[in-house]
Amino acid sequence: MNAQCLKKPEEGESSPGTGDKILQRNSLRAISPESSAKLYCCCGVIMVLTVAVVALSVALPATKTEQILINKTYAACPKNWIGVGNKCFYFSEYTSNWTFAQTFCMAQEAQLARFDNEKELNFLKRHMNSSHWIGLHRDSSEHPWRWTDNTEYNNTFLIQGDGECGFLSDNGISSSRDYIPRKWICSRSSNYMLQC
Repeated sequence: MNAQCLKKPEEGESSPGTGDKILQRNSLRAISPESSAKLYCCCGVIMVLTVAVVALSVALPATKTEQILINKTYAACPKNWIGVGNKCFYFSEYTSNWTFAQTFCMAQEAQLARFDNEKELNFLKRHMNSSHWIGLHRDSSEHPWRWTDNTEYNNTFLIQGDGECGFLSDNGISSSRDYIPRKWICSRSSNYMLQC
């Protein structure tokens, strides 16, 4: 603060308005054109920062929601499983009979692959490199096809052959005896999604 503002009037300066005039002059000097430019600059910076804070407060929750959706989309299947829709699929690298393949899948809390629509069937065909056991089976050629969960197959796609166990090949769905060694595909629901 300026020393003149705090200066006590000396003996000759005792008029009542003199101190006020000095204070007024010093106050006007504080609000000079240079000071008002600084004031406008500060106000501008404050406005820019306010807009930035508001924009970020709107944008960050949207980004976080998007990241959670991405995490749920890609983290829903265990390692080495591939997801499509609400299912996860595992493609074996080894061969075995149908019964061992189903036992393996059950140990993974899954079953031999089940597809419910053409999209899933095409997905399975695209990802396999040879014939693979799937979850279709029947007691004999006179019995209907069933999935491993015992629901009846709706015959949407023709199953070739007279065997008791279904497998998927480049030619579509076929059947053979259960003891033929093949690779297999397991499927499980992805309803246990990871929460990130």
